Amino acid sequence: MTTVGIVASPSAGKDLRRLVANAGSVGDVDKISIIRRAASGAIEGGANRLLYLDDARHLVERALEGLVSRSQTNVNTERIEIPTLGSSRDSVRAAEALAKDQVPAVLVFGGDGTNRDIAKGWQDAPIIPISVGTNNVFPLSIEPTLAGVAAGLIAAGEVTLEKVAHRAKVIHVDFEDRENDRALVDVVLTDDDFIGARAIWETENLRSAVFAISEPASVGLSSIGAALENIPRTKDAGLYVEMGNSKKNVRAPIAPGMYETIGIVDHRVISLNEQVIVEGPGVLAFDGERDHILTDGQTATLSIRKDGPWVINPTKTIELANENNYFQRDS
Repeated sequence: MTTVGIVASPSAGKDLRRLVANAGSVGDVDKISIIRRAASGAIEGGANRLLYLDDARHLVERALEGLVSRSQTNVNTERIEIPTLGSSRDSVRAAEALAKDQVPAVLVFGGDGTNRDIAKGWQDAPIIPISVGTNNVFPLSIEPTLAGVAAGLIAAGEVTLEKVAHRAKVIHVDFEDRENDRALVDVVLTDDDFIGARAIWETENLRSAVFAISEPASVGLSSIGAALENIPRTKDAGLYVEMGNSKKNVRAPIAPGMYETIGIVDHRVISLNEQVIVEGPGVLAFDGERDHILTDGQTATLSIRKDGPWVINPTKTIELANENNYFQRDS
């Protein structure tokens, strides 16, 4: 069967940053509409099996209800058989299950954090990340119907993955005393001494950061790096930034509708596999969310490698399908 995977985060687009900034949350009705459009597109692209994570709010199930037309009667919808706890671990487990099934294309609905969870569960996942989160540096802003069509075309073998996808960069974080971790966009060291609310929206405690992506037209902590150097997601490089009291400042949109002034002590472009060591005390935030406490003297070693998920370019995929006359039909 021609399978497309679907993973949607019910909490994406609803965290504290949206409450303290000037952005509304993404409601369930909107998410259901987005998922439904993408699923319909996947079927149009050639998928006849949709394998999905049954999230805490049953967003995907609700989106797929009644999604049957004359041309869609032979489509199977199946839940990924894992227990769901309503945490980010659900997305990790879903990715592990999709990897075992060797699903050829996965539609991911969420922000940077959701895609990070997918990458933790399946390092080589072939994904189309669709933006519905708060921090949306990694995901794509695209009409979901077209994202779904592209996933279906890849799954059906109408377009090969190698022609339309790039390998994502990953920031690997190695610890001496705990399991290693990773991020897709940025890892930031703050002066905090506890995790508390995971999302970061205050900038006075920022100390240093490694950015795998720092593109100018983005919102979130990576916009700090983008004000200094343009590091596209496909560039074999990253950026290291030290922050604090300084005569040099940048203005950056660290959350939707929220610009802040950040002091820049130093910055430099770093190469792939170059090691950067950060030292506590402090808290490390991964893709905008606090995750690991470093006590005084504890260190972590950061390096950027190009070994993340395969990110499918929907525009290129549909262009190639058009060149092959996929959408033309005889009357």
